[in-house]
Amino acid sequence: MKKIKLYSVLFASIAMMVLGMTSCNDSNYSRTLSPQEIQTAYLTVRGYHTGKMYFLKEAANGDQNSESQKAETDSVDISWTIDTDSTMTIHDFPTTAFAEFVADDEMKEALLQQPVQDIKCQTYYYNLSPICFYVGVTAPTYNITYGGKEHKVQLAFYTGTNFYGAFDNATKYMEISIMAGGLYVDGELQASATKTTNIPFLLVKK
Repeated sequence: MKKIKLYSVLFASIAMMVLGMTSCNDSNYSRTLSPQEIQTAYLTVRGYHTGKMYFLKEAANGDQNSESQKAETDSVDISWTIDTDSTMTIHDFPTTAFAEFVADDEMKEALLQQPVQDIKCQTYYYNLSPICFYVGVTAPTYNITYGGKEHKVQLAFYTGTNFYGAFDNATKYMEISIMAGGLYVDGELQASATKTTNIPFLLVKK
């Protein structure tokens, strides 16, 4: 399988932590599968998976958009279930994976007190060898109190062809790449709520 074509310096930092990456955002792979092919792909990858989720820590100089920035990475144990041929659940997603990029200290501390939660995702299979599927993430919601008021805070994720899952049937290697783009606060996107508009996560099967 081809090496992943990383589309940002942020994921390039994470890629250095993981070997043997696959690629699914290659135009040669993009095509429409038949219903039978989708079922074949789903039946191959369905079920419960465990691994690591890699994410970025805030850089010392705070300049996350600089191409020269060498960001640090961290990881947590993670699991996910491929439920149906169009849905997936990421289990126990922690706020620690993105809290460093929250600009408001009170909001950050309130988020860090929140328990882990499952995240629902939509999937769309488009390749069989390797098995590849696009991933759309439903924003996790946190009801928190900061600044003397109660707020509903949601972590919004990007959608598109760069956010995908990949599975190599020969090696049983799987990875899922997703990226958050910011926070909705009380139903409105707050551009100033995060220190960057690119918060990537990479899930890798053990």
